[in-house]
Amino acid sequence: MRCNVSARDLATCVRPSGALRRSVAGAALALLSATAIGACASGHTHRGEDQQIIVHLTNDLAPPSDVTVYAVTQDGTRRLLGDVPPNKDRVLKVPTDIYHGSSFRIVAERTGGRRIVSQPITSTSALSMIDWDLQTNAMWFPEAGE
Repeated sequence: MRCNVSARDLATCVRPSGALRRSVAGAALALLSATAIGACASGHTHRGEDQQIIVHLTNDLAPPSDVTVYAVTQDGTRRLLGDVPPNKDRVLKVPTDIYHGSSFRIVAERTGGRRIVSQPITSTSALSMIDWDLQTNAMWFPEAGE
């Protein structure tokens, strides 16, 4: 770029225009925001689809009763897993948004009756299956492939 100006006005000729400065500042802000959001998003490790926890639940309650089953995190957030009719077995999936290392319980609520609450369970990459018997409130953690 060539300017025919006095030495006093030379600074205005070589200095970027206001629009260019705003554009550069906007691009820098966008890059900084994207970096910050990426850092926040990677702060927690979600369980992958291939590592989802499966709950095999046996509803053998006496007297027989339908149950609605939830995963309840330490902060009290309930996530519906499903319903299990009396004298039936069901395979339920724990949502993948329960983070590795976090603790949760499985709660079965009887229709018009008391709740059955499991022992605390810690979500790990090694945990893939839980067998839960409601009558005895007993849990087993079989290895994959058993």
